[in-house]
Amino acid sequence: MLTSFSVHATQRYQRPLSRTLSSAVFCQGSLWRQGGAGTGVANIVRLGIMTSRSAHGAATPDATAAFLSKHPTLPTATLPKRGLVLSKLGFGAYRVNSSQSAHRAALVKAVQAGVNVIDTSSHFGHGTSEKFIGETLDDLFKQDAIKREQVVVVSKAGFILPPTTDFPTSELENVSSYAAISTTSYHSIHPVYLKAQISQSLDRLKMDKLDIFMLNNPERMLGDRMLPGGFSKSKLYKEIAEAFAYLDTEVEAGRIGGYGICSNALHIPTTEDHLSLKTILKTRHDFGWKLENFVAVQAPLNLFERDLVTDEVSTKSLATEAKEHDIFVFSNRPLNAIAAGQIITLENKGQHTRQENSVKLLETLDLGFSSLAEMELDIKELIDEESIAMKFVWSEVLSENLARLSSNYFAAKHFLEREVLPAIDRDLKILEDSTNDQQDRDDKETIATWIHRYRREAETLTKDIASFCQLDSDKRNDELNLVLGLICREFVSDVGQDKVDNIGSPLSTKSIQYCVAQENVGCTLVGMRRPEYVHDAVAAAEASRRLTQRDLGLIAQCPLLLNTTS
Repeated sequence: MLTSFSVHATQRYQRPLSRTLSSAVFCQGSLWRQGGAGTGVANIVRLGIMTSRSAHGAATPDATAAFLSKHPTLPTATLPKRGLVLSKLGFGAYRVNSSQSAHRAALVKAVQAGVNVIDTSSHFGHGTSEKFIGETLDDLFKQDAIKREQVVVVSKAGFILPPTTDFPTSELENVSSYAAISTTSYHSIHPVYLKAQISQSLDRLKMDKLDIFMLNNPERMLGDRMLPGGFSKSKLYKEIAEAFAYLDTEVEAGRIGGYGICSNALHIPTTEDHLSLKTILKTRHDFGWKLENFVAVQAPLNLFERDLVTDEVSTKSLATEAKEHDIFVFSNRPLNAIAAGQIITLENKGQHTRQENSVKLLETLDLGFSSLAEMELDIKELIDEESIAMKFVWSEVLSENLARLSSNYFAAKHFLEREVLPAIDRDLKILEDSTNDQQDRDDKETIATWIHRYRREAETLTKDIASFCQLDSDKRNDELNLVLGLICREFVSDVGQDKVDNIGSPLSTKSIQYCVAQENVGCTLVGMRRPEYVHDAVAAAEASRRLTQRDLGLIAQCPLLLNTTS
């Protein structure tokens, strides 16, 4: 039983829950059931077998400080309300799992380099990220490479990921404890769901305590398409406050060290789904949650998206506002920017390599367009149905739009894979059905061979077009890398007197260095799935001390970065 509710929270949860997820909800493969009427949150039980946990305890101020004292070149920050010392570079575990040996090698290398912050989430890979973190850390604990008390583990919950496509939506009708973003995407921060997710996270991580637990992107709930009138902001603020009141009991029970919010909108006042930190803080007066347990926020920051740290004349940035309340700031997405309607990957491989690849790819594209065009002429000779033959003009359509496609790699890739190839398949199916319906045709085998070859040629061409678009993106990144290097000589570089050897992506290191250097950002979370990525990130973090406030201001004024912020 959870017996440490505040008076206000106790009164709320002793009543039957009107906002339950359902009498039985499958969440990531485990069945959870709510107790009978009047039992409240405390009697929610898990039907399943708990895995054994081997890591006891949690991060402590003395242990984290002692660990990082062995890595003096890596910058650190202190979690104000807990006294924990964190490396300003964190291991982001969005796309890692146990099936990739490189992922394990990367995490081990990061820890060896002094990185003592690991950020994951219950929905990353349907829990495989947490499982990977748990297994890898468990091995490191047993080898005494690092102690549990020295590492800060952060996880999150909110996304509801059904284990199958047969999610029980019928059982959830008229229940307001979750948001239905679509027929297959749901979100919840209700205490019933949070309790379940914390238990599952601890099992997968093989731990008995999370250092920080975060509500993950609660603003998604504003996109509810099922609730009459939608999910209002006032309703969401109430949900957040109730979640915080519940999480206070988890802190007192010793299952989490503190809580926070990870959001893509908390730092941008101009967006429709913006959540105000000031408004969230005010809710504690009505709901009784404890400010001392609200320890952290997390939001995106990169060279293009700088809202998190940019103070305006009339508006403080989220980082500044959080600092005033001793709330630690994590930043994420340092290498993946959303700017000017595009997704920009801040990575480059070097101009020489790009130029060589560009020449080869242009030659390949020319051959691909010519081959497809010749096949389209052939089909016009093979069949009499002009309406069908005229469907095959894809070589012309794609070549005419190549310049436009190359301006946005991610949009082009999505368009080619989700629109063009399915449309080509539909056209080929029409041709195939029409041919089969004509019993007296003696060239069916020839047309079948043409269909097979056309599909193969189209798939190859679209892949080559996507690669060409990537090269065009790389060209812009090379230009940005060059300009940034000219603006600020203190940036990490793979050339010059102060070069760092074996840098894989100079632009990536610059973006990480910029983020880590921010005074009001405590830790920058970086996806480091390979040891070489760890090398670049650590080099960037160590060099972040070289950037002054003047440098940061000059970087923000880079002409290639202007007019692209949110």
